[in-house]
Amino acid sequence: MKKTFHLLAIAALPLLALAKGPGDTVKPAKETADKVYINGKIITVDAKNSTAQAVAVKAGKILAVGSVSDINKLKDGKTIVVDLGGKTVIPGLIDGHSHFMSLEWTKTANVAAPPVGPVKTIADLVAELKKYKAEKNIPDGEWINGFGYDVDQLAEKRHPTKDDLDGAFPNNPVVITHVSGHMAVANSAALKSAGIDSTTKDPAGGIIVRKDGSNEPAGLLQERAQGLVRRNRPSKTPTLDEQLKTLKDQQLYYASQGITTAQDGSTSFESLQLLKQAADRGELLIDIETLPSYGIIDKVLGNPEFKYGVLDKHLKLNGFKFMSDGSPQGKTAYFGQPYLTKVPGCDSEVCRGFPVTTQEQFNAAVKKGFENNIQVFVHCNGDAAIDMYIEAVENANRELKTTSTNRRPVVIHSQFVRPDQLDKYKQLGMLPACFTNHTFFWGDVHVQNLGEKRAFFSSPLKTALKKGIIATNHTDFPVTPVNQLFLLWTAVNRQSRSGKTIGPDERLTPIEGLRTITINGAYEYFEEATKGSIEPGKLADLVVLSDNPLTIDPQAIKDLVVLETIKEGKTIYKR
Repeated sequence: MKKTFHLLAIAALPLLALAKGPGDTVKPAKETADKVYINGKIITVDAKNSTAQAVAVKAGKILAVGSVSDINKLKDGKTIVVDLGGKTVIPGLIDGHSHFMSLEWTKTANVAAPPVGPVKTIADLVAELKKYKAEKNIPDGEWINGFGYDVDQLAEKRHPTKDDLDGAFPNNPVVITHVSGHMAVANSAALKSAGIDSTTKDPAGGIIVRKDGSNEPAGLLQERAQGLVRRNRPSKTPTLDEQLKTLKDQQLYYASQGITTAQDGSTSFESLQLLKQAADRGELLIDIETLPSYGIIDKVLGNPEFKYGVLDKHLKLNGFKFMSDGSPQGKTAYFGQPYLTKVPGCDSEVCRGFPVTTQEQFNAAVKKGFENNIQVFVHCNGDAAIDMYIEAVENANRELKTTSTNRRPVVIHSQFVRPDQLDKYKQLGMLPACFTNHTFFWGDVHVQNLGEKRAFFSSPLKTALKKGIIATNHTDFPVTPVNQLFLLWTAVNRQSRSGKTIGPDERLTPIEGLRTITINGAYEYFEEATKGSIEPGKLADLVVLSDNPLTIDPQAIKDLVVLETIKEGKTIYKR
């Protein structure tokens, strides 16, 4: 790694002081910093992965990066000096994909498995729901919601059923959502409220799982079948002040993880309106990249209040999100080859998951994005779903006589992309937004359900890098914790819950992993010229860490702590 301890550059040309009298000459005014950070380990993540000792900030942007002696030359009497005392500074972290506005999950029972939650058995799950009901004083008749159950971590190794829930909650509708967000279990009261019974047909793109040998719903609702319950679930709308308070708390939570740019994947119109109000009131602390759900895209395009592609007051409409398939651990992701273990709701001997859209719908969505110059983000986990996306991109290029290479279509998750599909990504300018947290949380499960070959090539960031593809990494919060340093640890180590290395050839070096959540993230949003690295002229988005991720034991990366997060020169979080 190249170490640079001299002054690398200064962002702006010096201002000129005009002569005031005869004989005076025009002299350049000294460019001074508002704040300087000295005696640190500055990991710039620039093109050469340079390091430095100090950085100067002016008007919310990086003024200069270099040695302590050079940066000290940019001080004046008003400059604030921060002595880092050897601590490490990295660029503000850029969220490749999450659901920032998933505010409702903070108001549900935590039925996740360790280390996220306490649930190891179905009995534990029921106990947590009962505890939640008691703590929240939820009376009979009102809905109870839980999030995060993981069938693969339950001792019973099966999904809960309505029968598991009915005994404890005969008078409360109960819905518990799988950790993937792609399926949920409803008890009898919830199913009755939604009008779901043995005569209810499966909706397009969804499955109502039945009890063996009958048409009676078992409780499990896969993919779009969840909507049958959710749209019938009453909810109390909080006041605007309550919503803004929750929004601020969510921003501070993200900032505590070093995130200065967050994504809200599949933004609802209501969330978009709330974010716009928050932006107009000056209440956004971090940049939020919204991806309105494709289902509301016409409503957004027809509203003059919203404009695509402009980051204004920390808010940007960056693209739209389209869904193609489901969850690999939930066995609804769409594969070319079958799962190796039994798939709930599938009676065939060849169960490959299923798409939640048709190819015609896929083609129309991508074409609409291209026609309106809107960046397309598509959820694709299985390789068969990725095939559909590639076909849709090629179709749009052909019908519109255009090229996708400068449009940067994003393949959210890209977990089980094949090597030949990566070549197509390179050809078409498609960007994989990978998800290496899966190697820890479900790596062992993928080996069991898909076989070692497919499991070991999940989120193949190293191969993508070797092929010259710009890729990002993400947590998909709330599916996994938003902790970016744990995400970096999974990219570098790819270690499963059992300690097995899931795909040793796909492990990244720490600096490669860091790039996927900084400069590559900026590239995903067409913002690489203004953020993602510590370079003169870019936004002063910085994170102070407890140690250097490039030099510590790779196994210790997950134990790093964010000490301070700085957005455009202002501290927004301090431990």
